[in-house]
Amino acid sequence: MREAVTCTNRDFSPSHGGAAMWRIMTMDRVAHLLGPAIQPRWRNSPVRSLECCLPDVFDHLPDFERRTLALQDVDGMRSCLNPRLDTIIRKPHGDDPNYVPVGVVSKGYVLVPHKEVLRAAADALHDVVGDVQDIRVDLTITEYGERMQACLFLPSEYRFEPGGMDLRLELLNSVDGSTQFRALLGWFRLVCSNGLIVGVTKSCLRRRHAGDIGISDIGFVLRDGLTDAKQDAENLGRWRSTKIDLAALVPWVDEAVKKTWGFKAATRTYHIACSGHDVQIIGKYKDRRPTTIETRKAERVAGCPEKAQNAFDLAQVLSWLASHRTDLQERLEWRQQIPALMKALLN
Repeated sequence: MREAVTCTNRDFSPSHGGAAMWRIMTMDRVAHLLGPAIQPRWRNSPVRSLECCLPDVFDHLPDFERRTLALQDVDGMRSCLNPRLDTIIRKPHGDDPNYVPVGVVSKGYVLVPHKEVLRAAADALHDVVGDVQDIRVDLTITEYGERMQACLFLPSEYRFEPGGMDLRLELLNSVDGSTQFRALLGWFRLVCSNGLIVGVTKSCLRRRHAGDIGISDIGFVLRDGLTDAKQDAENLGRWRSTKIDLAALVPWVDEAVKKTWGFKAATRTYHIACSGHDVQIIGKYKDRRPTTIETRKAERVAGCPEKAQNAFDLAQVLSWLASHRTDLQERLEWRQQIPALMKALLN
C-alpha cells in the first residue's frame, strides 16, 4: 500500500524554479510585443502561463485570506462592517509586497485556495502513478491569482498513439467565486508551439464554492477516467478510421458551425479543413455563406493535414480554433461545444 504524498514546502522543494520563471518572463515579453488587443485574458483579467514540474508549481501560487467587507474611514465619514459580505485578499507574493483585494463574496462562500486543489490532485496522482516529482504542469493564472487553470500531464505510458494524444488532469479554480471548481480528465494533443489541442474529455467533476465542495473527489475523476482509458483510445481510433467527404462539410459549416461559433469561425473551420491553412475574410458578407465568401490565405496550422481525411482531423481543426480564443473563459466554452458539433456532422 502506497503512502499518500503530502505536498508541503519540505516535500516539494523547488528544483526548476529558474526555468519556470524564465518561461513566465518570456510569455510576458511576447504579450507585451503583441500588444494589449490580443494579450490572453480571463474575464478581462490579464493572464500569465508557465510550465514546470508538480513540486515547483506551489511557488507560483499566491496565498489568500478573507476579511469582512468594510470601508476605510475617510474625512470623518462614518462606516461599518458589512455583516453579509467578505473581501478576498491576495497576500504579498513574489516581488509584489502588497495585499490586493480580488473579490467580494458572501459569508457562506467556501474559500478553497489553489494550493489546496493542487495538493489534492498530487495525492490522487500519487495513488495512481506513484512518483509525482516529474509530473509536468502547465499553469495559467490571472494577474492577481484569483483564477487558475492547471493541467497535469500523466506519464508517457498513458499516451495514445498514433495521434500523439496525452492524458491530462485539468483543474479550474477561483478564489472569488467567478469560476466553478472543476476537475476534468481528457485526451489532449500538443502541437509544436501552437498550444494544446483538445481531444476528448472523459471524466468531469464540477462544484460550486458552497458547503463541502469535495476536492478530494479529484481522485474519483482520475480513477474513473483511467478505468475507461482503453475504451477511449479505441474510440479515438475509430475517429481516425471515419473518413470525411469535404463536400459534405459545406452544409455543416454553413449551418451548425455558423450557428454555434459565428460566421468568421465557420469560414476558418472550412478552409483549415480543406487546405490546412487559416484564412482572413476579405470579401463582403452580403449574400455570402461561410463556405463561399472571398478569403486570403493566412498561416499554416501546425498539426493539421493539407486536407482533413477523417473525423479525428476535423476534431483537431475545431479544437485548434477553440484553443486560440484570446479569452480563456471563451476557450473553455468553445471546447465544451465541440462534441455537439461533431455529433451534428457524424449523425
